[in-house]
Amino acid sequence: MYTTREIWEAGRRALGLNDAPATSTATASAAVPAEDSDVFDPAAFAFEQRTYRIHFKNGYSGEYEGAALATFFPFDPAQIESIQPA
Repeated sequence: MYTTREIWEAGRRALGLNDAPATSTATASAAVPAEDSDVFDPAAFAFEQRTYRIHFKNGYSGEYEGAALATFFPFDPAQIESIQPA
């Protein structure tokens, strides 16, 4: 379960309303998750207006529009194995 504060902060990040500027951005072709972490951070991923294939740790995958994902990321970041441009 997520706390109300975690949900609030995730919403602010998704809308780009952070108090501090972003310190790092991932390229669209970068494999996710980062080498030093096993949890995907959607706020640090630079989604573009294109289609992305998201691979989940349970073996499923699907194609999703980057413009929508940049606005709202509806998946559990801990369950993302990789994201690649389709």
